[in-house]
Amino acid sequence: MNKEVKHLISKYFDEDHLPQAYVGLFDEVSQLLEIRSTPKRSSPPMANADLQAICQKLQNSLSVFGSSQDVDECGTDIPSLIQVAKRVKKECADRIIRQQKQLREMKHLKTIQSLTNAGSWELPVTNDELCQSGYWSDELFTVLGISPGTIAPTSQSYRNYIHPDDRGYVSAEVSKAIRETGRYDIEYRIQRGGDPKQECNVREIGELVRDEVTGKALRLIGVTFDVSNIRNTERALVKANIELRKLFDVMEDVFFSINVEDQRVLQMSPSCGKLYGYSMEEFFEDPDLWFELILDEDKEVVLENNKRLSRGEGSQVEYRIRRKDGELRWVEMRITPTLGPDGLLLRLDGIINDVTKRREAELALANSELKFRSLLENSNDAITVTSEELKFLFVTQSLSHMIGYSAEEIVGTSVFDLIHPDDHATVNGLVDAMANKPDTPVHFEVRFRVKDGGWIWCEGSVVNHLNGDVVKGYIGNFRDVTYKIRYRKALEASNNRLKKTNNELDRFVYSVSHDLRAPLASVLGLLEYTMSETDDGEVLQDLGMMKGSIEKLDRFILDILDYSRNARLELKVHVVNFHQLLADIKDHLRFLHTGRSTLRFDVNIQENGDFGSDERRISILLNNLVSNAMRYADPEKPDPFVEVNIVSGPKGADIAVRDNGIGIPAEYHEKIFDMFYRISEKSTGSGLGLYLVKETIDKLKGRISLQSVPGEGTTFNIFLPSLV
Repeated sequence: MNKEVKHLISKYFDEDHLPQAYVGLFDEVSQLLEIRSTPKRSSPPMANADLQAICQKLQNSLSVFGSSQDVDECGTDIPSLIQVAKRVKKECADRIIRQQKQLREMKHLKTIQSLTNAGSWELPVTNDELCQSGYWSDELFTVLGISPGTIAPTSQSYRNYIHPDDRGYVSAEVSKAIRETGRYDIEYRIQRGGDPKQECNVREIGELVRDEVTGKALRLIGVTFDVSNIRNTERALVKANIELRKLFDVMEDVFFSINVEDQRVLQMSPSCGKLYGYSMEEFFEDPDLWFELILDEDKEVVLENNKRLSRGEGSQVEYRIRRKDGELRWVEMRITPTLGPDGLLLRLDGIINDVTKRREAELALANSELKFRSLLENSNDAITVTSEELKFLFVTQSLSHMIGYSAEEIVGTSVFDLIHPDDHATVNGLVDAMANKPDTPVHFEVRFRVKDGGWIWCEGSVVNHLNGDVVKGYIGNFRDVTYKIRYRKALEASNNRLKKTNNELDRFVYSVSHDLRAPLASVLGLLEYTMSETDDGEVLQDLGMMKGSIEKLDRFILDILDYSRNARLELKVHVVNFHQLLADIKDHLRFLHTGRSTLRFDVNIQENGDFGSDERRISILLNNLVSNAMRYADPEKPDPFVEVNIVSGPKGADIAVRDNGIGIPAEYHEKIFDMFYRISEKSTGSGLGLYLVKETIDKLKGRISLQSVPGEGTTFNIFLPSLV
């Protein structure tokens, strides 16, 4: 067999399983090539009958490709047959390459559908109706809860699995797409396996394919995603937020959250109106209002307490405030700080409650026992005195109201008789803490037994007065905070779920991008090798188009990764070296610059001191802006250019990216920063670049503006504040 033919067979086929039709074809091609390579002077003349026989065999073999017409029209002379054989050889190689490409793409598509729990489909359109059988992927059968191939892939078969209440809506949207819009994107319910009890939500995107010449509708293709888990999670979160909001609105204590970085009140519960006399809106408008209401004599105590917060330590402090109506109130504030990775204070979460009555009771205790008892009995807080052996010596009626036992039933019993067994260690810890710090209040949260058999959470403080002149014992005051504890635990659980969801999203984005980029890199390597193995111009052109498409997909995956990192990673602030940064960008874009040899890329940098920000994020936004300018340069202009001008210093950096490319029409200026927005179908980008630029600038607390005129060019002006 001719060595060229044998090389092709070993390269593209399994020689042990070569289709019989191909065996005959390759034999005849090999014969013709042997005839071509044999010197004419030594070639015995072939009989006309032999030539006709070879022609007939070649015609039969070419019928495999549906190309026998070429043999019918050519003569039976050897040069003509050799020319046909060359074309047969090329047809064979092209078909093999196309088949391999289709197999790889089908494998990738199947992997993507499995990862995203989605199924694809295609149905023929006849007279604007979906009446014939089409194609369903195995994953679509899985979404429907049935085994692949068990039912015919028709529109009517699929309709049987749609929830009866949604069938009319789906039919209307599909008909509208076929007759008018050409596309639809809807959500509806299906019954998995046809079982009404197994209801789930799906999102479906369909697109109409028309004849390019007549415009007639040919087929409807699309993909169906199972979004049940997403929708169930959303509904659960909404329900939990509603319940937490109700609890938040009825709390008597004032709950608040403050963003320390920009001194902004993030949250303030409605009970602030009752305690302070000021509305939530007034606190949001004036973040310093809470401090202004503190009596001047007590402000030093609060400021001293702030030193603990800056170290990340929780704190509790009591002070006096003056309400809007002029009334004085004692309040107790408990704060939990949150520090950033750099150790700086980011956020404060706290609770303020009115302790005026308790405070008045404590002050009155030093004057007389009678006044002491009178005030205590009218206090909403429970106040107790216990002995060194932790037996109750005195309790107020407030405790009786809380737990249902009368004062007589409580006095003389041990504290451990009413405290939850799991909190006994907490009580012992309080005793040790009070021994080390006499006369200093020690905060606690424990569960008390209720007479009906349940438990309530109580919060308060206890002071060691064992060596006091009046009261020789431990004085405790506390209140029922069951609802507050439940709210806090629910809030913690919600935060944990959100953190878990974010972590799972990060892992998902990384896994999908890695699993997609790895095969893309393999395909690019195979393409590079194949292109190096052939000089055929048409083959190289086809391979080049394939390479371009794969590189575009790879850029899109990188954009997704940049977006994920920008959205979730914390800022890493360092002094930015713009000279090195632009050199790296210029080097990174050198391949994009190839083919536009006349395109001029100028960089002008003026650094007037240290500018601090997140260098990685700045690199992302500059990469996107510069690559866009290069991609949409105007090749018709005599001097196409891209220019980057930067003036930076301790206050910030002014960045301008300017070009004289094709420009952007004014009607698109407000939309180009939207996710996945592209001006036209001819746009080569993913639609994420400028959206990522805007998101990154927002993350860096900067701003961006655009000036562009079609045919003249585009300028992006950016200001980034220094974050050092």
